[in-house]
Amino acid sequence: MAPTRTSPSIRASKMTDSKFHRNVQPPTGYNHKRVRQGLHAGVNYKSHYEGVHEGPEPFHYPLPLPVVEGMRPVDPRGPSLKLSDLECIKPLGMGAHGRVLLVRTRGPAASAGAKLFALKAVRKKGFRQWDTADFTRRNCERAVLVNMGWNPFVTGILQAFHDDRNVYLMLEYSPCGTLDQIMGAPLSPARTLFYFANIVCGLEHLEKSGVVNRDIKPANILVGADGYLCLCDFGPALDIPATDEPIVVGNWLGDGTAAYQAPEGVTLDNQPADVRYGPALDWWSAGVILYEMATGALPFEPPRREKNVAPRGSVAVKQIWDRIMAGPPSWPGGVRVGRNLKALVKGLLTVNANTRLGARGAAEVRQHPWLRTCDWNKMRRKRYIPTHLGTPTPELSFAQKPLDPKQFPGLRITGNCLKKCV
Repeated sequence: MAPTRTSPSIRASKMTDSKFHRNVQPPTGYNHKRVRQGLHAGVNYKSHYEGVHEGPEPFHYPLPLPVVEGMRPVDPRGPSLKLSDLECIKPLGMGAHGRVLLVRTRGPAASAGAKLFALKAVRKKGFRQWDTADFTRRNCERAVLVNMGWNPFVTGILQAFHDDRNVYLMLEYSPCGTLDQIMGAPLSPARTLFYFANIVCGLEHLEKSGVVNRDIKPANILVGADGYLCLCDFGPALDIPATDEPIVVGNWLGDGTAAYQAPEGVTLDNQPADVRYGPALDWWSAGVILYEMATGALPFEPPRREKNVAPRGSVAVKQIWDRIMAGPPSWPGGVRVGRNLKALVKGLLTVNANTRLGARGAAEVRQHPWLRTCDWNKMRRKRYIPTHLGTPTPELSFAQKPLDPKQFPGLRITGNCLKKCV
């Protein structure tokens, strides 16, 4: 049956239903039916809200707003701290680029309760000994932490001080020690996955910030009070070079710990001519830590000459390098390890930096089958219940090695740091 058409008389009567529509001529190309419906809605809307839009326009103050003399915005933060507002409770550790102390606020700064911080002291003499041409290394750690922005998996910087002998960096304090202190035996699979996922979140933030740490190891991974891990020590850190930027190879060689150092951080042997330095160095270190958490041993640890005596210095580096060149690490027979974990470690410990897992971004590590059970949004927000809560170290215990006040002239040192351990 052929479709029927409305007669012209009916169409004309529809157009005369409203006085408003009598003078409306919709533009060519529009859907006339839809336009008429819209106009009907507009008329009804206006009839319901008569007088709302009438009257003068509201007053808007011209921009820019005038500045009233003597009026300043109120800073919600408290006054900045000075070095004299801190006192040293005890030393926390000693590194290649400085000494870390546990400090707390005192005097008026502690009126609302004393706060604990980690204070890293670096000798000014060490700054002067560095190559004057590479002046950016003198302020490297402070610049990296400030420009990188805060992240829960990276130790944040709060303030910087100096006195006649040292430069001080006041950092966030993690009270439960380091990952190295809880890694003596193989960890459970759930605990290994949880800790490695924490490291992945930290390295992902470094990658987005364009930074390579170059010294990732268990001693530089702190355990917070909530049981999550936090990366620290950015003394040897460098910016990730751009694709078209020429690379000064000498800047990328030497720094780091031999057992966790990537092959391209030692020598360019067995590396492609177009090797690119970048996050691949840190992913190698992450692979070594993952192997160590799963087995309780290092993958390329050199053989010991005597019981509990390991080779050091250039001898250790040479032996580690020989074992790396011998092929992938072997797995101990007494530890059960799944094939997905072995595949992940093999990808992270690839000698060729360009094809190493993680060299093309942290996403390829997060998408590995061994990590398929991890909800990364929950992990980044710390929504998982940690598998283990660390035990905070006693804050007022006596120092194992007393401090010399002459080495820290601008810092007040409590009596506990001046007494020997009893």
